[in-house]
Amino acid sequence: MIYKIFRYISFLVNSSNQHSVHSPTVYKLLTECIYKIDKSLISSELLILQNSITDMYQDEFQVDYIDNIQSVNINEFAIKEDKIVLIKNIKNKNEYYFWKKLISDNKIQVSLDFYYFGIIIIKNKKLQKQDYQIRL
Repeated sequence: MIYKIFRYISFLVNSSNQHSVHSPTVYKLLTECIYKIDKSLISSELLILQNSITDMYQDEFQVDYIDNIQSVNINEFAIKEDKIVLIKNIKNKNEYYFWKKLISDNKIQVSLDFYYFGIIIIKNKKLQKQDYQIRL
């Protein structure tokens, strides 16, 4: 329990909003997709967010959803297509450990930590590695 409180306070101190994002792709994702959906719906039901992202980026990205981060194999992200991956529940200690391990890999170019869930963006075009913590 203490870990969750410490992690949440740390997240609040270190997180920001869309104005600190330098990537046009991430800014568009935040402003035109994530921030337009009710905050309580996003944290409870990621499939609504997945459908919204799929509608917006259907020509640019393949959108995937992972329910259990502990079952993720980093080699799954070596595919040659552009992807946006939504990962549910990264707030617990074990899941957050796997999240940190996953985003430290060089195949992952952009990661967005929303405390309750995470989003990973993988593009063929070389992007600068960015790890964001974003408040909803």
